[in-house]
Amino acid sequence: MRFLWLFLLLPLVAASPHKYYVSTTDIFYKADEQQLQLVVRVFTDDLQQALRNFVDQEISLDPNNKSAAEVETILGAYFQENFVLHNASEKVVFSFVGWEYKQDKTFLYASFDNIGAPDQLAWSNSFLMEAFPDQKNIVTFHKASVKKSFLHTQDQILAQYVF
Repeated sequence: MRFLWLFLLLPLVAASPHKYYVSTTDIFYKADEQQLQLVVRVFTDDLQQALRNFVDQEISLDPNNKSAAEVETILGAYFQENFVLHNASEKVVFSFVGWEYKQDKTFLYASFDNIGAPDQLAWSNSFLMEAFPDQKNIVTFHKASVKKSFLHTQDQILAQYVF
């Protein structure tokens, strides 16, 4: 009888909606180039929803639907607004390098140039959080042989690395 009860409940538990919202970012500190290089990986459908909210229009990251230049401009503006480098000097330059569309994932590439030799680095990452309050952004900071991970949530968007 217990087996039958479990058998009847299993489809209900399996069918319950439980979507996770997670992005991953790798930050590579290149001291010799005075640069931070960033690679952000997000699910395409989640990014499309966040971009729709950002520009208040329908957005599709399928390269066949919009011109590459128009999509790149929107992505660059979204990136610059949602990944902010704090305590940086005025001479630090943000560059949106580009993006790749791979069906269910989108890869975004950017850099911060003229970083110099900081004694600490602080940033905030609010990617997709305005669209998905449960969004979690995992950032892994790479410096030479050091690797440290940070978790960004709606309540904690700021992270800091001390050299």
